[in-house]
Amino acid sequence: MTKSTNLAIRLLGIVAAVACGAFVYLLNGKVDLVMAKTAVLVKEGAGNDFDSRVNKIPEVHAVLEERRAKVVEHEGTIKDLVADVAEKKTRIEELNRNVATLEGERTELTRRRDELATNLATVTGERDSLTSQLNTAREEVARKTEQIAAMFTREQLDAEIAAKNKMEDARNDVTNKYVQLYNWIQNNTGSKPPYPRDPNFVDNGGVKVEAAPETLTTRVVAISPSQGLISFSVGEEVGVRSDAGFEIFVNEKSVGKVRISEVSPSFSVAQILPNTNLGALARGQVLTLVPFTGKVSAK
Repeated sequence: MTKSTNLAIRLLGIVAAVACGAFVYLLNGKVDLVMAKTAVLVKEGAGNDFDSRVNKIPEVHAVLEERRAKVVEHEGTIKDLVADVAEKKTRIEELNRNVATLEGERTELTRRRDELATNLATVTGERDSLTSQLNTAREEVARKTEQIAAMFTREQLDAEIAAKNKMEDARNDVTNKYVQLYNWIQNNTGSKPPYPRDPNFVDNGGVKVEAAPETLTTRVVAISPSQGLISFSVGEEVGVRSDAGFEIFVNEKSVGKVRISEVSPSFSVAQILPNTNLGALARGQVLTLVPFTGKVSAK
C-alpha cells in the first residue's frame, strides 16, 4: 500500500469519524428535544425512556386531534357568544336611550301632575269657600224668613184667611142670588134680561169675556226695599206656588210686579221686580195680587 493510499484512507476515516460524531451530536440533540417535548406524555402513561414516549405519540395524537376539534368548536361558540354579547350590548344601549326618554316623559308627567294637583287644590279651596258662602246665605235666608214669619202671628194669619174665606162666601152668595134673580125675571117675563146671567162675565157683541182674572187679596207682612223682598199673608193654601208671578194692585191701581221665591202653607216671600212703585207698599198694606197667567194655581 502506498503512502498516498494510506493517507487517503486515514483522511477518509477521520472524515467518517467526524461525520459520525456530528451525526451522533445532532441525533442526541434531536433526542433531547423529543424528550423535552414529550415530557407531558408522562401524565398520559408514557415512561421516561425514548421508546416509550415515541410509542405513546400516535395515541396522544388522536387525543390531541379530538381536543383540537373541541377547541375549534369552542372557538365557534365563543364567536357566537361574542356576537350575542355585542347584540345585547347594542340592545342595552337602545334600552338605555329609551329609559332616558321615559325618564324625561316621567319628569314632564310629574310636573303636570303637580300642576294639576295645585290647580285642584285651588279649585277645591274656591269650592269650599263658595259652599261656605252658600251655606251662610241659606242660613241668612232661613233666619230672615223666621224673622218675617214672626212679624205676623199665626192667629193674625188665620184671621186674614178667615176674612178672605168670608168674603169668598159672600161673593158666592151674591152670585147665587144674582143668578136666581136672573132666572126669576126670565121665567116671569118670558124674555132674557138685558144683562148676562153670570155676573163674572159681560156680553160684548155676543162674545163672553171674563170681566176680571182670579185674584188674591192679601196684606203686606214685611218689606225690605234694600234686598228687593216682600212677604204676603197668603201661601200654598190658596194656590200660591213658588216662581209664580203676580201683578200688584193697590186701590185698583197697578203699582208693580213680584215673583214668588219662597212659599209655605199660609205665608210667601216674593222678589220685587223692576219698575215697582215701592212708595205704594208698606207693612200692613192691603193689596190685590193678579196672577200673570190670569188664574191662581189649583189648591
